[in-house]
Amino acid sequence: MVVKKVFVLAGEASGDVLGAEFLRALRAADPLVSITYTGGPAMREVLQGQVPWVPMEQMAFMGFVEVLRHLPQIWRNDQTIKRALLDDRPDLIVLIDYPGYGLRLAKWLNAQGFRSEGRRIVQLVSPQFWAWKPDRLATLKSCFDAVYPLLPFESPLLTKAGVVAPYFGHPAATRVPAGGWDPEGPIALLPGSRTQEWAHHVPIFSDTAQALGREVRWYRPAHIQSVDYQRMLARLGVTASLEAIHCGVPSMQGISGALVASGTATLEVALRGIPLVVAYKTSRVSYEIGKRVIRVPYISLVNLILDRPAVAECVQDRCAPQVLAQAMEQALNRPDWPQTVAELRQVVDLGDPMPQIVEHARSL
Repeated sequence: MVVKKVFVLAGEASGDVLGAEFLRALRAADPLVSITYTGGPAMREVLQGQVPWVPMEQMAFMGFVEVLRHLPQIWRNDQTIKRALLDDRPDLIVLIDYPGYGLRLAKWLNAQGFRSEGRRIVQLVSPQFWAWKPDRLATLKSCFDAVYPLLPFESPLLTKAGVVAPYFGHPAATRVPAGGWDPEGPIALLPGSRTQEWAHHVPIFSDTAQALGREVRWYRPAHIQSVDYQRMLARLGVTASLEAIHCGVPSMQGISGALVASGTATLEVALRGIPLVVAYKTSRVSYEIGKRVIRVPYISLVNLILDRPAVAECVQDRCAPQVLAQAMEQALNRPDWPQTVAELRQVVDLGDPMPQIVEHARSL
């Protein structure tokens, strides 16, 4: 089938960034292709303000408790997207990360006959089936035409299971330039991209910076304006000037070290060569459930990719100011850190993967 119409779905900030990169590569390959989407400001900017079917800000819920609290909104989003898909019937459907929803949507699309009509469904970012919910492998095999993993060890696992899953590298290696480290610079604080993450992390990160006695810079996600981020910090008891609030890892310069909530930002900061400590805290209920079902020894992308504790991880009860401050002091004084960064970049930097992903998806 000739690809004339494409739908792209991203449900959270990191997916929105990937979605924007995919859309740029898609537009470069075919300027006339018709695009619809569900996403955030990064994708909206590429599409020159085109309105999404559902804004990403209405979808970015994470954790068992948080999802339960927002079930009515999640149901409304689902109905809006399905009605639009039935009306538009795109030739290529690209689901980015967000597997809790995306895999269910893929099953529904198959039941509606989309693939039997020759339409194609692909997943950008493999679900972490190797960490929990291994049954997702069966869904990936039966409901998708291709999966594009961003972690190098995922491709052979998916291929062995019968999934078309070429590995083209990680976009962060192209997105984030090397450099930005200054041993005399301030500490960067990245408490996550979701409201519930901020509530858990912001006070702890602020207290950690005070314990270290260093100047700090807060780094906000792209979909939040500085003034709104400043108000959020104030609501959580932290005073910060607008000059101390910056946008995104690619703009990071003159930083001595970083305290980073687990997520894509951990890989981005490491690729810049900036020493970091990874932290994460969630509700007690979500944590207790999660630790019983998640089967991997690490939470950060850096450690998962290198398959060793290359950066410190402070999770739940260990996500505390004194523990984090001690871990940061150790991170700032690691003679082996440049070698670790070089090894990481060698594994994930295979050139810009998006044009190759677009070409592969359009050829299915």
